[in-house]
Amino acid sequence: MKIGLIVAGIVLLMILTVSIISVIENQKLKVTQYHIRSPKIPKAFHGCRFVVLADLHNACFEKDNRLLLEKIRKQQPDYIFIAGDMLVGKPKKSTEVPARLIEELAKEYPVFYGKGNHEQRISVYPETYGEMWKEYRERLGENVIWLENARVPLRKNGAAIYLYGLDLEPRFYKRLRKQPMEKEYLTQVLGTPEPETYTILLAHNPDYFSEYARWGADLVLAGHLHGGMIRLPLFGGVLSPMFHIFPKYDRGRYEEGNSTMLLSGGLGNHTVPIRVNNLPELLTVILESGETLANEGK
Repeated sequence: MKIGLIVAGIVLLMILTVSIISVIENQKLKVTQYHIRSPKIPKAFHGCRFVVLADLHNACFEKDNRLLLEKIRKQQPDYIFIAGDMLVGKPKKSTEVPARLIEELAKEYPVFYGKGNHEQRISVYPETYGEMWKEYRERLGENVIWLENARVPLRKNGAAIYLYGLDLEPRFYKRLRKQPMEKEYLTQVLGTPEPETYTILLAHNPDYFSEYARWGADLVLAGHLHGGMIRLPLFGGVLSPMFHIFPKYDRGRYEEGNSTMLLSGGLGNHTVPIRVNNLPELLTVILESGETLANEGK
């Protein structure tokens, strides 16, 4: 009886500790800066800066996201890239927070929006989510460039790089087990990238990094995993939204062949708002033209 009470007390203490830490961490905001160097990046884009937003999930950092906007402006970006899940995909859930934030950003910067699984499901299941997607899209209107299995050229002084946005089907977000991706899937939905042109891919789900690299992405910008929720020293993230324990990818920089993936720890949460040793994260990326140095970025 006493042992049972002791165990119950320890469990309650752990839950209370995690809850307190999560409340504190969810109010903070970390900026992580990456330098990406490649001979494929045109000299015109040397020093180009962009901010990556992912997994806001309606989070608000001070009133009207004042702190988040302040942090973004300090980065002096040329572009804003959204890697999905700015809203919460639940019936009748408000989209006011992400819509207002994006409207403010669009007044100052070009905003490119790639969908995550939350945007994806409310767009394909109107019988469940009603007019939620339609109203969100209409409100943002021409404030953003939507990249739903599409690409746009970014141009500077006669040079160009390509930005793609991947809109994965619902089957690639199933929990517990990674669903196989057909060899030609990315080519079918995105086309074939030009090998001589630097290619950036907004791809919300990082689990398919190997597939993105084989397709030809030079730089992948992803989110979805929320940093693994609880991060342990040496082990990294504990749990992904796909219910993968100690996922292969959680947050940070990853390399495969000639491809790099920058995986955001995300800005917010949904359903279970747990963050331990895992501050909400804003990414700033600086492009550099030239040969990659030995061991650079490791």
